[in-house]
Amino acid sequence: MSQKRPEIEEWLAERGYPPSAIEKILERVDQYDSRVNRESVFAAMEQGEFDMEAVIKEVLGDDA
Repeated sequence: MSQKRPEIEEWLAERGYPPSAIEKILERVDQYDSRVNRESVFAAMEQGEFDMEAVIKEVLGDDA
């Protein structure tokens, strides 16, 4: 069982999907999740909820 998404893997297995299908499905879920996370960061920046410039300065300090 995957350490990354055990709940989804278990849910799929309970529905009778074989391990090879579960692997393919999880790959697609990971692609979707990556896109959604990226989009949510940009949305938060646009709405003023996330300050990327502050993060950059915090992480890089004087190197920014």
